[in-house]
Amino acid sequence: MVIYNAEIGKSLKSVTIENGKIADITDNVKNGDIDAGGNRLIPGLIDIHTHGCVGLDTMDANFEPMCRFYAEHGTTSFLPTTMTMGYDSLERVTNAETDFKGANILGFHFEGPYISPKHKGAQNEKYIKNPSIADFKRFKNVKMITVAPEIYGSMEFIRAVTPDCVVSLGHTDCDYETALCAIENGANCLTHTFNAMPPLHHRNPGPIGAAFEKHIYAQLICDGFHISKSVVLATYKMFGADRMTLISDSIRCAGLPDGEYESGGLNVFLKDGAARLADGTIAGSSATLLDCVKTAVKFGIPLEDAVKMASETPANILGIKKGRIAKGYDADLLIVDDEINLKTVIIGGEVF
Repeated sequence: MVIYNAEIGKSLKSVTIENGKIADITDNVKNGDIDAGGNRLIPGLIDIHTHGCVGLDTMDANFEPMCRFYAEHGTTSFLPTTMTMGYDSLERVTNAETDFKGANILGFHFEGPYISPKHKGAQNEKYIKNPSIADFKRFKNVKMITVAPEIYGSMEFIRAVTPDCVVSLGHTDCDYETALCAIENGANCLTHTFNAMPPLHHRNPGPIGAAFEKHIYAQLICDGFHISKSVVLATYKMFGADRMTLISDSIRCAGLPDGEYESGGLNVFLKDGAARLADGTIAGSSATLLDCVKTAVKFGIPLEDAVKMASETPANILGIKKGRIAKGYDADLLIVDDEINLKTVIIGGEVF
């Protein structure tokens, strides 16, 4: 397959795809299989923190419609993200079928159950547990787990799982020193930075200060509700496009109209794009990752960096060859117009 008339950077290029990989990038040719029409070619988006969409949640373990929806909206790979639930429910999810047409499921992100009750957010407190290395071995293909490092057994757990699983600090009340210790033991990310954790205080910098100092990754929900414009821009300046990664944190109401929904056993109310619990607590988002890219650009982040933070940076967190338009990388690509509206989705070298 050859894509031609594709804007990459500041010029028109042609991209040759073979066996699902990018084989070559050349000066523009006059013909090929897909005419991009002078529109931008960008890497497919990778959402490492998303719970659901179109009425479905990761905990339902029904991934075929989710894979289709994500692909239709520019997310070509994702980590289905669990809620803090019982072990049997989590095991059922990790044993479910994940090989479907559409967005690639790269593995799972466990958001809990090893979190702090004080910053549980929209998680169900009755399922919160202390970390257990033995119990965690029940679950297969978990590529990321959110952990509160101050709870009993966390440091040993982090050391044990980090060779095969990214540990992200979140839903935590930890102080700066505890966060530093967790990072030294292998934690390499913050879960939805600023949400469900202590703030960045000038004398008590907490996990955000520790993450900045130690150059780990920072997830950010850029849906326009969770984080204000000024804080999005400040975080971008602190971490840069190489370390800040955009996430949707979408829940089952993504792609659906305003109304009442369920998430993790809790009632969630979607109104004017904002999803909240009955007490007003924000409970995930209704945005797609492409929506988050658009919001970042609207806030003033350069398009190239906004795209990078939703493609190359999450790929680097997971250590996979996706998220770049470069030889040898997976041919997961999007053709978008100047307003970042989706024209064509290509996954594994095939038009979706």
